[in-house]
Amino acid sequence: MRRLAVIPARSGSTRLKNKNTFPLGGKPLIRWMTEAVLESGCFDKVIISTDGDHIFDAVSDLPVERHHRPHDDATVKATALDAMLNLMESTEEEYDVFAYFLPTCPFISYLEIRKGVEALDASTDSVISMTEIPETLQLACVMKDDWVLPVYDNLEQGMTNSKFLKKYYKPSGAFYMGWWDTILKHRNFFKGSTKGIRIPQERSIDINDIYDITLAQNLLSG
Repeated sequence: MRRLAVIPARSGSTRLKNKNTFPLGGKPLIRWMTEAVLESGCFDKVIISTDGDHIFDAVSDLPVERHHRPHDDATVKATALDAMLNLMESTEEEYDVFAYFLPTCPFISYLEIRKGVEALDASTDSVISMTEIPETLQLACVMKDDWVLPVYDNLEQGMTNSKFLKKYYKPSGAFYMGWWDTILKHRNFFKGSTKGIRIPQERSIDINDIYDITLAQNLLSG
């Protein structure tokens, strides 16, 4: 069974300039994820898909290859999913499993990556890293002018005790993986049968701006 891992990293970040190479803990941001993917030992090839030479240079000493990300897949409007689907369709080599990892999630463990790969079995189409949403969604309201409109009925029923409140999860952003043919068929990782690997909140930081970097640096310093 052959597995391909891709780390997409475009150069045109807007909220944090040079985000993917921003220094964190003494090394460029992209290096954290790249090292974790390599340390997992789960993939036959690891590719850095980028339009920026400086981004690839930050990890070029590691056993990775570069995919020159086309301009159309490196604009602000281009989604990572669309870029990955285009990469898959242009790949001549044959693989059974495809996975991509966002370099903005530096604290993912190689053990959690292994757990995700192991969870991808014959009954599963895809596996996604997930993290708990800290906010209590059942207490959410919308505001229409000055009027308060509860989204759920918990507030109207007085069910605000923790025993009435469910836990909700969201993709942590660290990884998306699945069977090659199924991904190309569904063109999505959430269609079909999807498993989630729970990632603790302290390792689910997704860095998009200077505030996220500050939080990550504070966690590193204890």
